[in-house]
Amino acid sequence: MLLLAVILMAATTLFALRITQLEMHALAKPHQNNELWYVTNTALELHNLGRVARAAAANPPQADHDELSVRLEVLSSLLEPAEFAPRVSKSILPTLPNALQTLEKLSERTESWSYRLANSADPSQVTQEIATQVDELSEGLRHVVLAVHIASSIAQDNIRISHYQQFALLAWILVALLVGITLLVIKLIWDRQIMKRLSSHLESLNKRLETRVNRRTRQLAESKALLMFILDASPSEAALVNAESGDVLFINKTLLDKLELSSPPPQLFLKSLLVAPEQGEAFIDELDQYGRVDNWEAQVMPHKPYWSSLSAKLVEIEGKLAHLLWGFDVSEHRNLLNLLETQANTDSLTKLYNRRAFYKLGEQVLDGCKRYAHPCSVLMIDIDHFKRINDTYGHAVGDAAICSLSQTLRDTLRDADIIGRMGGEEFAVLLPHTDRQQALESAERLRQAVAATPINSASDDLHMTISIGAAVFNPQQNATLEQMLITADKALYKAKTTGRNRVEI
Repeated sequence: MLLLAVILMAATTLFALRITQLEMHALAKPHQNNELWYVTNTALELHNLGRVARAAAANPPQADHDELSVRLEVLSSLLEPAEFAPRVSKSILPTLPNALQTLEKLSERTESWSYRLANSADPSQVTQEIATQVDELSEGLRHVVLAVHIASSIAQDNIRISHYQQFALLAWILVALLVGITLLVIKLIWDRQIMKRLSSHLESLNKRLETRVNRRTRQLAESKALLMFILDASPSEAALVNAESGDVLFINKTLLDKLELSSPPPQLFLKSLLVAPEQGEAFIDELDQYGRVDNWEAQVMPHKPYWSSLSAKLVEIEGKLAHLLWGFDVSEHRNLLNLLETQANTDSLTKLYNRRAFYKLGEQVLDGCKRYAHPCSVLMIDIDHFKRINDTYGHAVGDAAICSLSQTLRDTLRDADIIGRMGGEEFAVLLPHTDRQQALESAERLRQAVAATPINSASDDLHMTISIGAAVFNPQQNATLEQMLITADKALYKAKTTGRNRVEI
């Protein structure tokens, strides 16, 4: 605000100076009102011309025609000045048509008389004409002088009014500048008083701050010693290393035991603790970019890998950047999660995908086939006369039959094919990138392999057969996985009712 006020005052001062300059320039114009002088001199010269002409006309034998010629030349030079003569500023005469007409008439008469006087054989006749007409011209010129005088007085009044207004504005500007300067000085004095009070208060605060800093320094030193003790006794791994050189500033006993070292190493780079080099690089990049990393699960200790949840923070120690690392062994938790995930997605008897996992993965694969317009097929598989196997040989043999079929499915189908146990003796297979002919060939090859493979039981002569229903994805219908399974199930029912141990599509 203070700077804005100074700029505004400077601009106002420049404006006032510009007004002063313009008024001074207007007042300094010597020729701005010389029209009155022009017509007055013209009238005076006309009067002198008349006086000389009358004297010459009254005494023709002694007439001095040279003086009359000089007077005509002077009058002519006033009316029509030469190019090098000072110009008369004509701002009033153009507003007086009668005055201009009178001056033009006088100019024409003067030129005519001058010419005739110089070229006439009888100058007395021209002299008599001048003496006769000069009074009439003088009367007209007196009216011109009066009109110019009145118009000039009005113009002068207008100029004075304009000057008065400009100087009044200039006076108000100076008053405003005076007020602004006064306020500015008051503001500066007020700010100086405030600065004195603030300086005194700041000095008092500095003294108190020094006392608090000293007390806080002692507390930090004690807290640092306590923190080092806690970290050293902590069951989690902890280390503090220089971010650039890798110099070890602190490392606790737990991490030393994991590293199988008896004393802290001189250098330790955090990325070297991770088993996968690319994960180590990503860990350091994220730490340097965001200043911290939280709960990064990765395998650590390349010589004896285990899963750890790592956290790190970028800190400043004595003006240098350092990495503070701490981690927890989560191998048992990780194994438990993997076990739970496996149990949630896998059939316990066959180790194939269960119904939920089959639908989840199948929808993803089917969406990819739809997106890129690839063919896709589904197989529904059922063991023929499975109830008879259970009733005749027992449920253990029935389970063996299901496991045998599961192994045959793995051996016969591709790794990209998704196999799932839908329940009981019913299985489903999703064949990506498989058209109608390929689906028939795969189903037939699978049917033959099952028929040729004995069930793992006490008797190797025990075999089984399967019926297969197939459905091929139709891009025009844009079917879902559930719809394709229903269609394949209808084909399976047809295979069952037409004799079993066959493939229907």
